[in-house]
Amino acid sequence: MWTSLKKMTEKTVTWTRIEARVGAGIPDINGAMASGEFWIESKVCKTKKYKTEGLWRSSQVAWQFSRSKVYSNVWNVVSHPSDAKLYVYSCGQVWDLNDPEAVPPVPCLVMTYPVDWNLIINLVSETLSKIGTDMDNECADA
Repeated sequence: MWTSLKKMTEKTVTWTRIEARVGAGIPDINGAMASGEFWIESKVCKTKKYKTEGLWRSSQVAWQFSRSKVYSNVWNVVSHPSDAKLYVYSCGQVWDLNDPEAVPPVPCLVMTYPVDWNLIINLVSETLSKIGTDMDNECADA
């Protein structure tokens, strides 16, 4: 997943693959582009039926939940090879994604393989631009 993501978007995004041995909960990938910085947590759903419960460690849920209170720049990309689909969720949805009793959240984006990574980048960029505008308005109001 990482290699194809990097190849498809290397002209518009600077990527850093994170190997978090320290700092429990930090997502797998950090990206930066003109509209801002963002994080991606990548998961693979290995069940035949699409189930996301248990894919995230409690430290990952906590990190994203804490971050989402300040800045919604974390995304969860869940690959489901049995269904040949990739699901994209925002950080605010991770709590329900990992809870077996919660109503499954609606993904922000669903794609079939082969994945067009630029659609994900566009979603992230639009969201970051909106957040930036909202933050600019808050600063102007202060």
